[in-house]
Amino acid sequence: MEVRIHGFTPYSKVNGPGERSVLHLQGCRFACPGCFNPETHSLDAGQVVSVDTILSWIPIEVGGVTISGGEPFLQQEALLELVRKLRLQGKSLIIFSGFYHREIMRLRHGVEILSYVDALIDGRFDQEKMSVYSLHGSDNQRVHLFTDRYNLCDFQDRDIEITFDLVGNVSITGFPTESILKQFKR
Repeated sequence: MEVRIHGFTPYSKVNGPGERSVLHLQGCRFACPGCFNPETHSLDAGQVVSVDTILSWIPIEVGGVTISGGEPFLQQEALLELVRKLRLQGKSLIIFSGFYHREIMRLRHGVEILSYVDALIDGRFDQEKMSVYSLHGSDNQRVHLFTDRYNLCDFQDRDIEITFDLVGNVSITGFPTESILKQFKR
């Protein structure tokens, strides 16, 4: 099965507890004002890769995977296959979604996808309620724990990572302040 992705970060310590890989899926219809990842919104952009290719990118020593967007639940069938295979590998799973938990529960594969997930951070980003604490973008978003692998304290740290690749591309992940973003845009 194929997935349309925006990007992949093999190692991160700011997108959930412990060292994790981060997968940003491509495509989002919410278009929340002030979204940190507007380049992930187009449904046609990004790169199409197989679920097995993504699995091959994840370093063996990494204990978990965070799936973000765009909006992961726009690609439910592929997301289900991905989380199922990641769980078989023993990886912890966190998903960031603009859908609220109650909305995910009504999606065709929502209940089954969440049965493989340790934590969901849900809700549309609201720039008027910008968060300064915890691992979510705005204070209307919630962390839902589905296993006993983590507790809410594990989601309190809020930091950023800046990565430079071999050809000089820069990526920022985590929750940068507006002033940090402005400095990088100059």
